[in-house]
Amino acid sequence: MKRACVYGTLALFAVAGFVGASQAQMPMGHDVVLFSSVFRGVATPARYFYLDQAVIDYGPGTFSAAGSEQSIRFFTVMEGEVKFTVGDKMDTYGAGKSFSVPAGTIVKGYNESRTVKARVFVCSIVPPGGAGAVTVPGTSDSSPSPMRLHSLRFPVGPLPPVIDVASAGHRYEPGFVTPPHVMNQVNEILQLEGTTIYEYLDGAVESYGAGQASPMYMGRPGTMANRSAAPSVWIVTNLAIPGTPLVSPLQ
Repeated sequence: MKRACVYGTLALFAVAGFVGASQAQMPMGHDVVLFSSVFRGVATPARYFYLDQAVIDYGPGTFSAAGSEQSIRFFTVMEGEVKFTVGDKMDTYGAGKSFSVPAGTIVKGYNESRTVKARVFVCSIVPPGGAGAVTVPGTSDSSPSPMRLHSLRFPVGPLPPVIDVASAGHRYEPGFVTPPHVMNQVNEILQLEGTTIYEYLDGAVESYGAGQASPMYMGRPGTMANRSAAPSVWIVTNLAIPGTPLVSPLQ
């Protein structure tokens, strides 16, 4: 499995594939990219499966029990640093760093800082039978334990045997509106803070607040906007057919 990370203010457009739109057409300075990662050549467990997304806060000094799942998992540190033990390898990951974990692999996370919180985004490809989570005997969470801030499970399919998994976190400043575009791939958006509005060109409008989740409809032209006075923070995961763009701009 190959991984590539893309960072930058316009990473949404670069990663999502806004090919053909001139830089003058792209909004500048109002979309802050919190993280962006692409994992290529990911084997799916079946034609139909589940996509899980979760945001976990590791308070100072907290750690998780060692455990495994029958899911392929993708971790991104959004804030702070977390020391992860994956199988027999230990490494410290700072903000913006991502890694993948094969199904059945034991993982343990630990925030060594005594003063700074760490935040981790985890998305998982869950087989139809479920995650099959198992905790290693003799291990447990710290007290207090890491806190699951938001989470969701979303059924997807049919999808091919091999896909690309692309995730990105964004903060839309007040008044930001994307160019009109079309989502080409299966996607799920998890709202963390504030409110994001989907404004479709057929007149439909949908609004999502903190803790809510919904895809932007595939093949339905529209924009994403923050019409409020507060920032909007959200995370999107796309399950993409390799070689095809995530998003197409309207010409």
